[in-house]
Amino acid sequence: MKKRFIRIMLFIFVCLLGVTLSSCTAKEKVQDESWKTNEKYDLSVPVLNSDGWYLVFEDDFNGNTLNENITFGEKYSGNKEIWTTSPHAVRWESNDPEKPEQACYWCPNMVEIKDSNAVIHSRYEENHSCDGDCPAAARFTSGIETRRIIGDNNSNKGQSDEMLFSQAFGYFECRVKFPNSKGLWSAFWLQSSNMRKVGNEGKDGTEIDVYESAFINSENSRMGHALLWDGYGEDGKVSDYKCDLEQNLYDGYHTFALKWTPEYYVFYIDGVATWATDDSDVSRVKEFLRLTVEIDAGDEWGPHGQNIGAFSHNNEDNEDFLIDYVKVYQNEGFEQHIMDDSEFGGDIDLVN
Repeated sequence: MKKRFIRIMLFIFVCLLGVTLSSCTAKEKVQDESWKTNEKYDLSVPVLNSDGWYLVFEDDFNGNTLNENITFGEKYSGNKEIWTTSPHAVRWESNDPEKPEQACYWCPNMVEIKDSNAVIHSRYEENHSCDGDCPAAARFTSGIETRRIIGDNNSNKGQSDEMLFSQAFGYFECRVKFPNSKGLWSAFWLQSSNMRKVGNEGKDGTEIDVYESAFINSENSRMGHALLWDGYGEDGKVSDYKCDLEQNLYDGYHTFALKWTPEYYVFYIDGVATWATDDSDVSRVKEFLRLTVEIDAGDEWGPHGQNIGAFSHNNEDNEDFLIDYVKVYQNEGFEQHIMDDSEFGGDIDLVN
């Protein structure tokens, strides 16, 4: 069961809780808004060098390649080359066996550093050529992340990950410009190597979707945040939240951020808190960063149960995903709560 399919099925399930099936698209689950007034959650944006917050790194992508001119904080002692491209492999198989060219592949050729941005292209190519096993004809895009897979890139399960950079807790912010194009979505998310272990209720790792730009066909300006844990199979769990906004997120650059504390998560858009939650019992382990683009595989559906339209094979219709900067803070008070993957038992769910 694919992660995207799980989200679609979750959306269908909550629609069935409505009064009638015909109102499914209009009636979504009633969202809990108590986080807005719950004193448990500090909704303020962290201030650097105040209240224990310190800089880990900031990357403005000023250079010609990844990993140039990154600013690291004084306490940072890890790798200086923290980014690589997303796994060079198929991302989604085509939903139509008779149209294999609708499959989505992540390919490093789709990433470049230009004009102080990390640029992720999304294209349909019929004469694709690269150093990997990509076919000649398919839909191609990519992303950047701070984890490198060792061995088979198609085995994206976490057992053989090399962490170029990972962190538990802290503040994570990016400034990006969405691709305003049908049939694809960009995302900023964190993930642990072993969030597929079942039974630890997310403490051993949770996929944290800071944002996923799947609302291109929405009548209002909307955005979704999500948490996923215990893998993507039948034991997988999802908690998500959709917020309505005044600004048009498909117009220009916007900031998306996560404050991850040992007690809860807070999500921000353009410096304003848009969700706070302690669902999934809060991850305690280090997680890597991902900024990616994904293309539909012919079904025209994306995350949060959203119809994102058909991806165009006319590349003039497909905009790039632009990443202006990524910055990460840590808090001195959080460090004592970090746990190691090895402290958690359970089997890894290898479904999708």
